[in-house]
Amino acid sequence: MKRILTVFLVVAGLFTGGYYFLTGRLPWVALSEEEQQVIALGEQFQRARQQWQEAGRTQALGVDASTQVETPLATLERVDRELEELAPHLKSTEAKNRATILRRDLAVFKSEMR
Repeated sequence: MKRILTVFLVVAGLFTGGYYFLTGRLPWVALSEEEQQVIALGEQFQRARQQWQEAGRTQALGVDASTQVETPLATLERVDRELEELAPHLKSTEAKNRATILRRDLAVFKSEMR
């Protein structure tokens, strides 16, 4: 019985340590609302980036993709605007760091689009 308990504790410790190493937080600590908002904006940005790339592939085939280009552009502008409105109100350092990274990724992607 002691061996089973010891194995269980070792596995739980390894899981917790691995999770903390990968994410920087403990598994039982929930994300703050601010972090969830920034993550949601990041996911919207990723979808807009994928749509932009799909439109580029469509244009490479010689098909008119002007309607496919408008959606990601509007999404990028909306995400940028919402991030600018949200950034001054962020209190947690993790949310601020995520917002800074997202803002940098947006700027890089917009410069690549030109």
